[in-house]
Amino acid sequence: MKKTPKTIFILFIFLILGGLFGYTVSSSLHSIDKSKSILKALKENCNCKEINQVLYATGIQYGKNGLSTEKGEYELIDCEFSSLKKEVERIQQILNNKIDNFNQVDLLEFDFINGKNSKTVIIKKGIIQ
Repeated sequence: MKKTPKTIFILFIFLILGGLFGYTVSSSLHSIDKSKSILKALKENCNCKEINQVLYATGIQYGKNGLSTEKGEYELIDCEFSSLKKEVERIQQILNNKIDNFNQVDLLEFDFINGKNSKTVIIKKGIIQ
């Protein structure tokens, strides 16, 4: 087989595409593991009647909270706590300790639903907003 510049260029393109595909698959698998770990940590450490993962998505997204590449939404229903601010700080600390690279998750939304009241708290890159 004669190696022409066109053949070398095609091989180079296939190598780049293969590398991008491998990176995407490994990133996706790591994100799935992170979403399960976050849900598990919430269920183990929060005194709530119900905790649901509404969404965990990777890839470029744009919404009311800006641009993100990794986003999670969780519902915490009928939780027992004295102060929402202290509870969110406690959750942030737990996730920071238990989840590898927690501060790299672009956006986490926690919807605290108690009776008729609902409050959404956002954590971006590990920082409470």
